[in-house]
Amino acid sequence: MSFAACPTTFKRPFGIVPIEAMAAGLPVVVADWDGYKDTVRDCVDGFRIPTAMPGAGLGGDLATRHALEIDTYDMYCGHACSMVAVDVDATAQAFARLLAAPALRQQMGQVGQQRARAVYDWAAIIPQYEALWQQLGALRTAQAPALQPLAHPWPARMDPFHAFAGYPTHTLTPQTVLALVDTDAATGMARLQRHQSLAMVNFAKLVIPTEEEIQKILAAVARGPCTADMALKEIPQARQALVFRSLAWLAKMGILRFI
Repeated sequence: MSFAACPTTFKRPFGIVPIEAMAAGLPVVVADWDGYKDTVRDCVDGFRIPTAMPGAGLGGDLATRHALEIDTYDMYCGHACSMVAVDVDATAQAFARLLAAPALRQQMGQVGQQRARAVYDWAAIIPQYEALWQQLGALRTAQAPALQPLAHPWPARMDPFHAFAGYPTHTLTPQTVLALVDTDAATGMARLQRHQSLAMVNFAKLVIPTEEEIQKILAAVARGPCTADMALKEIPQARQALVFRSLAWLAKMGILRFI
């Protein structure tokens, strides 16, 4: 019994791994993220797990640090990925459901294999490429005269949350409702501190809130589910934008959940 599980990486325009798994007759569990939305049909070939990310305008500093060679490309991607959350509970539920149901695994594997052969075999792909080239040529001809300057310019070093705005399931907004995963703030804080002892988490210190800021957020949410802007009321104005985007990091760590 095997599954293909694909985590969210920030730049995932297509992702060949789920197609390879489907071609092998395996059900897949993937993040609901850009190319995976097109290749994997939720509850048909496998399960797509909801994702969330801050909105445009909150990542320009990360792109600038990379442009100035303060951060390597890998570190830039790492910082940005730290603020992309994948629903932890939904992931566990998807695997539990597949583990408990051999017939479901077989059914999803079979329909996924059929889809891989019908849609992603080279015999099917090449005509699609040719049709796409013609479509893009027509779009350029029709729309070029009306093109306007980008809202977030500098294409070579664009704000990642603008460049990939269409990738996640949800975009974090001030009205996003937050709740604790644990029963109380202290339990969540203790678990987060254990996570932060790991190098794979703590490398992104630049985008991680301070312990005091995290405690303020958890204390606010512990009083009951609240919107993101309400959770940030105790955070100084100068820090609010940076701490706001890191709410996605707290969800990524399984400390907060979005309702």
